[in-house]
Amino acid sequence: MTGRPPLRARRLRRRGAVAVQFANWIPVLVSVYWSILVARWFLWVLAHAVGGQFTQLLVIHRWLAWPFTDLPGASRWPLLADIVAVVLSGVTALGLLGVAAGWWRETERHRAS
Repeated sequence: MTGRPPLRARRLRRRGAVAVQFANWIPVLVSVYWSILVARWFLWVLAHAVGGQFTQLLVIHRWLAWPFTDLPGASRWPLLADIVAVVLSGVTALGLLGVAAGWWRETERHRAS
């Protein structure tokens, strides 16, 4: 037998370390994504201000929020795609932060006992 802790204890310790890193990176990733959505609107305004000859700007605008721009009604209400993107990314981030909090709580509970 080696002096190493059992596999379950090592897995919990590793999950606790991953949970801290995970919880630190999730808000950063969400804020970068939301910044891209804001940049998307700057491109839309720029494309409409410059005129019709810069259709590539509109193509970039569409692809920056791609899965949400295919929603029904997104062409009529362009802000709809961004609202859905912000809501879904926010809910996903909260869910992932909840998972990380559960991992951290489980690690702390086993560390105390």
